[in-house]
Amino acid sequence: DIVSYLTVLEHIILTTTIQPWKHVLDYGIFTYLLENQHCIKSNKEPVMIDGNTNITIEHIFPQNPDPKWKIELGSDDYNYIKENYLNTIGNLTLSGNNGRLGNKSFIDKRDLYNAGYKDSRLWLNKYLAKLDKWGKTEIEDRFNLIAERVLKIWDIPNTQFDEQSDSNEVNIFDAEDPKFKKLEYAIFFDRKIAVNQVAKLYSEVFKQLFELQPETFFNTELGSKIGLTKKPIDANIRQAVAINETYFIEGNIDNIGKFDKIKLALTIFGFEDELMIKYADEK
Repeated sequence: DIVSYLTVLEHIILTTTIQPWKHVLDYGIFTYLLENQHCIKSNKEPVMIDGNTNITIEHIFPQNPDPKWKIELGSDDYNYIKENYLNTIGNLTLSGNNGRLGNKSFIDKRDLYNAGYKDSRLWLNKYLAKLDKWGKTEIEDRFNLIAERVLKIWDIPNTQFDEQSDSNEVNIFDAEDPKFKKLEYAIFFDRKIAVNQVAKLYSEVFKQLFELQPETFFNTELGSKIGLTKKPIDANIRQAVAINETYFIEGNIDNIGKFDKIKLALTIFGFEDELMIKYADEK
């Protein structure tokens, strides 16, 4: 399915975190996202941030908070923010005075002379300058504000997409008669396997099923139906197909018979929805 432009932007906002070990969003992309908050089309006095190495990402609720934070917020909100909101977009801003702001309380960060949010020229911080506290509600409100602004900056393009053609993949239970047909590939347990002949599909399916749960071959009729044996000569197997180093099954069956035995096995295992095939185009 084609993901809409709007959904992509919403996904970026909703999953934004700058914890690099989680590989969700790196500092470069996040900085770009925040920088463009100042480039909305209606803004006639944009602040140029690109290339300014003095401006870095600032945690409003700090990574190592001053003890004042716990006193002002209370233990519950303090711990909740630290565990859930610390590295989210609602708690992050840009500043050229990151070192001076440090781990100070919110009011101290807001009012710090010539460095605090009140003296900042950045739109992101002008909003912070109006607040008297910084807690869970304020982080959530700011998240919503930034999300709305992002969707104004990056307009949704009016793009038409052609519907993708049917891949002609079909469940083996719904497939046409395989007589005289070749395969392009199959998908078994969501993994694509390169098989161009029904005989190869037959072998591959039983190899995987036997590796997955061999006891089912012995506890049901399946083993006898496919001629499972350790000694193919003694068992009068006409065309022995190895499914592991020890066991063999009968392979001297036409394509329809192979399909029937595969479907029997999938039914016994309860895997009726796990095998898709695509026939090769007839030339």
